[in-house]
Amino acid sequence: MADLVRPDRLVVIDASSLQPGVVAVAPDQTVFETADGTRVNVSDRSMRGWLRRLAPANWSHGTMLGSHEAAVMASRVALLAAIIRDPKIEWITSLDSLYAAENKVVQYRAAEAAGIRVPKTLISADPDHLAAELGEPFILKPLGPGNFEADGSQHVVYVTEQRVNDIRDADLFAAPFLAQSLVHAHTHLRVVTVREEAWVAELDGRGLPVDWRSHIPAHSSFRAARWPTVAAEAGALAASLRLGMTCQDWMIDDDGPVFTDINPGGQWLFLPDEVAEPATRALAGWLTDR
Repeated sequence: MADLVRPDRLVVIDASSLQPGVVAVAPDQTVFETADGTRVNVSDRSMRGWLRRLAPANWSHGTMLGSHEAAVMASRVALLAAIIRDPKIEWITSLDSLYAAENKVVQYRAAEAAGIRVPKTLISADPDHLAAELGEPFILKPLGPGNFEADGSQHVVYVTEQRVNDIRDADLFAAPFLAQSLVHAHTHLRVVTVREEAWVAELDGRGLPVDWRSHIPAHSSFRAARWPTVAAEAGALAASLRLGMTCQDWMIDDDGPVFTDINPGGQWLFLPDEVAEPATRALAGWLTDR
């Protein structure tokens, strides 16, 4: 984005790094300082922004609830929330829309309402009920975060095939999981949307595990592709959820496209230049009002 957005005029903050970007916050003003030292008062001019994250992924790891450290973190998040809700700042995706759309059940409701095909989906603590409704094998995916830190290492919860006997003794509501019918995909799609535009990259799914992310070479094997119907439906789904920018995962099986996931702050720079560059330019262009 360097040719569209001057890095020295950006303000980049999160709950862990409020300064030096934040100078002052009052009911009638929010004052930022850009990287080049320029002070900008939002009450004097409107600004545009993108909510990529509120804090680093592991920012609160190990913090005891009710501790002094937890109180400090909560106050920093409260200040960030006040800044985010300044009416003079226009976000490409609002905080409320972002949080709502991160819930997979909300995503599937919106997709079904738009007539978009989705895998049969169910949340239940009864493995036999899951198998009866979804068939075997079915898949489980986290309803909440798909990664966590333990023993000083990062762990990713990949989507895997399951059978009743695999999870007979598991407490499926201890950390609720979302179960889905297995889609036999021959192609995976990553769709990037920015406002009314969409770009599609495809990955040959033959021979890959159910979750292509667990196969490292797959991350560099996408290629730009044309799927006009998927691009149009991805754009319509993003609009229905009031998301100005999204990264979406779709699959193609013998019956056609299937929507599987939408991320309002997902990753796209690993995709081919034909997809990554125009999407980045569109985001940067909106941020700079060009």
